Amino acid sequence: MSIENLKALMDGFDPTVLLPKLDTIVGKMEFLMRLAVLAGPVLLLLMGLIYLFAAPKEANYYLGYRCYFGMGSVEAWRFTQRIAGLVWSVLGLVLAVVMLLISSGFHGKQVMDMTAQAVKCVMWQVAIIALACLAVNTVVAVLFDREGRPRRKKR
Repeated sequence: MSIENLKALMDGFDPTVLLPKLDTIVGKMEFLMRLAVLAGPVLLLLMGLIYLFAAPKEANYYLGYRCYFGMGSVEAWRFTQRIAGLVWSVLGLVLAVVMLLISSGFHGKQVMDMTAQAVKCVMWQVAIIALACLAVNTVVAVLFDREGRPRRKKR
């Protein structure tokens, strides 16, 4: 094949037809950002429901919400699973609704603005979940001692 034949072959060829359309890329990015923002709350809601309805009946080191004071007795373990399930379910539901409202504003935004807002949302979710875990651990520590016995107030 000579250079002249190659020139004739490439004459009229537009290389931009090989690139994907920008609107489909932005549409996929919008979907990915919504998915990233909503994945955490949905998983939190599912984990909370599992802790509420399908947690192991006795303490173990593999499944369930484990904290130091909740592992001492069966009573402490079951209380820990119920309180963690309740807190995580409610928090997951609230965060899912809030993040759904926030992610509905992604339409029409620039990709970098959308990404920055999604990262902020995920960072807030992580902080709120960490506070929820701290709250569950604190409640269990206040109500049970390290052997899993309920703490009684002295009169």
